[in-house]
Amino acid sequence: MRMLWRTGRLTLLRLLVPILVAALCTPVFGGAAQAREAPRDFGVVSYTGIDEAGKAAAPRLAERSGDLGEAARRTARQLGQTSSLDPLATKAATDPRRPPGEPGGTEVDDCLNSEGAHNRFGRVYNRFMWCQRYQLEAKKFTTGQTGTRLTASMTMEFSAVAYGRDDGKRGITVFFRGDDADYWPTTKGYIRPESMLYQRVGCFGESGCGEDFSHTGMQIKDWIGRWTSFELTSDGSVSSMPDKVSRHLWFFHGYVIDSWNFRLADGQSDQRTIRCDSATNFGLKRRGACVFDDVIPHLQYSVNDDRVDEVAKHIRCAQAEPWCERDGAPFQTYPRKEAAKLIPGKFHPGERNDDLALHRINASKTPDPRYTKNRNVVRSTCATLPTDIYDTSKGQQCDEYPFASTAEGAACCEAPKFDWDFSVMGAFKDDNECAGRALKKYYRDDRILYEQDGFFVHIKDDPPAGSDSCEAIPPEEDEPEDGGGTPPANLAPTANAGPDVSGDEGAAVTLRGSASDPENDPLTLTWSVTPGPGVDPGAFCSFSSSSSAATTVSCTDDGTFTLTLTARDAVNGPASDSATLTLGNVAPGLGPLPVARASTADDPATPPDTPGVHEPRPWQVFRAGTEVTHVAAYTEPGANDTHTCVTDWDDGTSSTYAGDELTCRATHTFTHPGMYTIKTKVTDDDTGSDTADVLIIVYDPDAGFATAGGHLTSPAGALTGDPSATGRGHFQFNPKYHPHDEGPAPRNGKVSYEVKGLPLDLTSSTLEWLVVTPDDKIAVKGVSGDQGFVLYAYDSNPDRFRLVVWPTSAGDYPTTTLTYDNVRGAGYDLDMAQPQTIDHGSIQAHR
Repeated sequence: MRMLWRTGRLTLLRLLVPILVAALCTPVFGGAAQAREAPRDFGVVSYTGIDEAGKAAAPRLAERSGDLGEAARRTARQLGQTSSLDPLATKAATDPRRPPGEPGGTEVDDCLNSEGAHNRFGRVYNRFMWCQRYQLEAKKFTTGQTGTRLTASMTMEFSAVAYGRDDGKRGITVFFRGDDADYWPTTKGYIRPESMLYQRVGCFGESGCGEDFSHTGMQIKDWIGRWTSFELTSDGSVSSMPDKVSRHLWFFHGYVIDSWNFRLADGQSDQRTIRCDSATNFGLKRRGACVFDDVIPHLQYSVNDDRVDEVAKHIRCAQAEPWCERDGAPFQTYPRKEAAKLIPGKFHPGERNDDLALHRINASKTPDPRYTKNRNVVRSTCATLPTDIYDTSKGQQCDEYPFASTAEGAACCEAPKFDWDFSVMGAFKDDNECAGRALKKYYRDDRILYEQDGFFVHIKDDPPAGSDSCEAIPPEEDEPEDGGGTPPANLAPTANAGPDVSGDEGAAVTLRGSASDPENDPLTLTWSVTPGPGVDPGAFCSFSSSSSAATTVSCTDDGTFTLTLTARDAVNGPASDSATLTLGNVAPGLGPLPVARASTADDPATPPDTPGVHEPRPWQVFRAGTEVTHVAAYTEPGANDTHTCVTDWDDGTSSTYAGDELTCRATHTFTHPGMYTIKTKVTDDDTGSDTADVLIIVYDPDAGFATAGGHLTSPAGALTGDPSATGRGHFQFNPKYHPHDEGPAPRNGKVSYEVKGLPLDLTSSTLEWLVVTPDDKIAVKGVSGDQGFVLYAYDSNPDRFRLVVWPTSAGDYPTTTLTYDNVRGAGYDLDMAQPQTIDHGSIQAHR
C-alpha cells in the first residue's frame, strides 16, 4: 500500500556486473566488498592445472604460426616424448586401427599411470594414442574497491585418451572422463555439482580440419565416472601437399555456467598436433589416417633378439662411429675412410632433428630411382669386403645401414644435401630378411610416409617381446602397385535428423536421429545448431552427446532452431539432414519463502540456496533512517535470458533495475516508522514474470507513543478451538520509548487484554517493538508467557483495535497457527490489518 504522506529516498545499486576475462588472475584477498562499491564478478575455466614446471616446455601459440610440422618436432624435443615400436612384438597381419567404443586395456592404464601423462600437455603414447591425467579448474571471483576475493571454485581431476586411425578415415576420436571433483567453499557454493560444464574439442592450423562447434553440456557431476567422446575430421581434398598431408592443432575448449546462470570465461587447453594423410602405399584399406605428430618416431631392434641380433649389432656399430668395439678391439665399419664416418638415424632420447633422421623412399616394384642407386652402391661395395666381414659361403647376405629404402642410403646424397656415409656388413640370411620384414611392418604401423616423416633407429639390449615368428606384412599393404588399384564403389551414407521437436528453454529435448551406410562402414556423426532469426543474440545449444544420433539437446533461450545431423564415412562427402526445434519461454520463478540458513565466517561465499526473498527476513526490524538491503533469488532455465526487477517499497516509491546472476538486489532507506510489505517482480526478456514479497518493521523511538483503554465485542471465531464463543473484550495499553532509547524494545508500558467468559487473559511480559506512524496507526509486538502477540490500533474516527495471539512454539511471528484473532483473515501489514471498531473507550497516538 502506498503511503500518501511520504515519498521515500531510493538508493539503487547494481551489483554483480559480470565481466569476462581471458586469463586466470591471481586472487588478492582484501576486505569484503561493501554494497556501495558495485562489486564485479568474473571467472575463468582452465585446463592448465597447477603444473608450473611444464611451462618452460610449453610451445607458445606464436611459435605455432608457420610450419606446423616443425612445431610438432619442436614440441617432441621439448617434452622428450617418443613413439617407440618394436615391429616384431606384434603380428604382421592386423586390421586397420580405428578408435574403440571407449578407452580400456593395459596400454591405456600404462599411459594414464605414467609420469608423462600428468602434465598440461599429456603424453603421446604412440603415433595412434595420446593420454592425459590432469586437472580442469573453474574459479569465480568478486572484485571491488577493497580487493579481489575468490568466491567459488571447482577442481576436477580428469582422464583423457585420444585415438588416431588408419582405416581410411582422416580423423581422431578424443575421450574425456571426470575422475573426481572438489568444490570450494562447499558443494552449495556458486559452483556446484549441479552447475553446467560444456566441452568440445576444437582445432585450427592448416585448412580442412572439421571440428564440431556444438558443445557437449552436462552437470559437472554427470561428467564424473563416464567417458564422453568427441570427433575431429580432416578434409584431404584441400591439401596441396604430397599424400594430401595436413597438420592440425587440436585442443579442449570448455566453459562453466554456475548455478546462478553466470558464465565463466571460456578456457582452452594446450594444443597438440595431428598429422593426417591420404597415402596410397599402405593399401586400399588404409588410404586415410591421422596420427599424433608431437613425438619422436623410432624403430627398435634388440641385440638380444635371435631373429635380428646380427643386424642389430651391425647398426649399433655403424651408429657408434668413429669406431665401435669388436672382439675387444676398436673397429670401423666398411667402407672405411681416413676420417670419422658420419652416419645418420641414431636415436637420442629427447631429441628430434629431422636433418639427422632417416626418411623413407619408395621401394616398391616400381621404386624411387634413389632406391635402385642405393642397392647398386651396396652391391658393388659388398663385392670388395674381406671374407671375415662378409662371406656368402656361410649363407650371409650383405646388410646395409642406412637402409636402402631411405633417402640417406648408400648412394646418398647429391648437392645441396649432406653427403652421408654408410656401412655394410655380412649378416645371416634369416636375420637380414627378418629385419627387412620388421622394417616394412614398422613403416606401416607407425605410418611413415615417403620423404615427409623423419624417423630414427634405437638399438636396445632388452630381450624381445612377442612371438618367435618373423612374419611379412600382407602383400596388399606392402607398397602395392597403384596403391592397390581402384577402390571398389562406395555409396554415400545417409543421415536422418528425425522429426521436428519442441520443448522449453533450458530443458533437455530428446532427438531421435539416425544414420546408416550401405557398406556398413563406421560413420562419424556430428550435430550442429543454427539459431532462427527471432532468437536473441548470445543463445546457444548443447547436446548430451554431439557425436550420437540419438541424444538430447538443450538451449539457453526460447525460439526456433535448426538442428543438423551430419554423417561422414571414409570415402564420400558428408551427408546431412535437418529438423526444427521449437522452444517456449519459461518464466523466472521467485518461488516460496526460503528457509533461513545460518551463516558462518567459514562459509563466506555460499549463495542463497533456494529461490525467494533472502534479505530482509520476514518481520525483520529496522530503525528508521537505516539502509535496508533487499535480495531476492529467482530461478531461470533460460541462461541467455535477461531480467528486469521492480521492487515496490510500499512507501510510495519503487525501484527498477537489472537482475543479475538470478538475483534481484537493491537497497532502500525508510525514513518513517511503519510495517512495509516489500514486493519484487522479476520479468524476463520474453515477458515471463513472478512476484514475491516480505513484511518488515521500521520503528522510530522519537516518533511518539500510544495510550488506550476500552472494550469491544469479541466476535465468534476469534478464539481458536471454540468458534461460536463471543464475549466482551477489555483492552488497555501504554507502550512508550524513553528519551534517548535506541530500541527496538520500548522500556515503558504494558499491554493487557481480557475477554470476559473466555479463557483469554493476556498481560505482556515483554515488549519487542513499537510503531507509531505519521497517520496515527499503532502496532506493538510482544510476549505474554508462552504466547506471542501483535496489537494493531488506529487512532481514527471511529477508533479501531485488533489483537493477534499465537503460541511462541509456532514461530517468532504469526502465520497460520493462532490462539486468538478478532479479525480473522485480514493481513498482518499495519495498513492491511483492518482493526475492529471499538464499542467504548479511546485510542490515542501521541506524536
